[in-house]
Amino acid sequence: MSPPESAPSEDQLVVAVKGGDEEAFRRLYFQYAEPLFGFLWRRLNQREPAEDLVQELFVKVWRNRANLDPNQSIKAYLYQAANHLMIDYFRKKNPVQGAQELLPEHRTVTAEEDNFEKRAHIEKALADLPEAQRHVFVLSRFEGLRYTEIASVLNISVKTVETHMNRALKKLRHQLRTTLSLLFWG
Repeated sequence: MSPPESAPSEDQLVVAVKGGDEEAFRRLYFQYAEPLFGFLWRRLNQREPAEDLVQELFVKVWRNRANLDPNQSIKAYLYQAANHLMIDYFRKKNPVQGAQELLPEHRTVTAEEDNFEKRAHIEKALADLPEAQRHVFVLSRFEGLRYTEIASVLNISVKTVETHMNRALKKLRHQLRTTLSLLFWG
């Protein structure tokens, strides 16, 4: 009996896709399509455009596979490309207001969060964050991107990502501590 085949590493997968390996592309698609859909859906608040953008993203990846860089994180590359497609979508949808819609407030926090009031306060705390801090927080905590990947997606330094995250966490802790103490003891 032969040992089970191990999954290819991220860079091996990219090299295989770059070489035209359709099975590797399928693996890439099934690994990232759902998380990218969630990333786009939370920002667009519309299922169909999010699905369309994910499909468009992977069509572009396949067509431009020869340009893939195995030394770059494919996850960061895909999220960055999804972010650019979303920006283009908003610009086409409404050129004047498109930029203002890039980060609608985050609608869901956790499946376990049953208390509507707590949830509303958490969503408000997220919405009250400055845009850059909210974007970094969402990419880190809801999308699972590492700081280096976030830096790549947003074209900022890792130090700037750390600063935004630290400030966001500090503001959220303070605001939620105050708000939740009022809910329970107010």
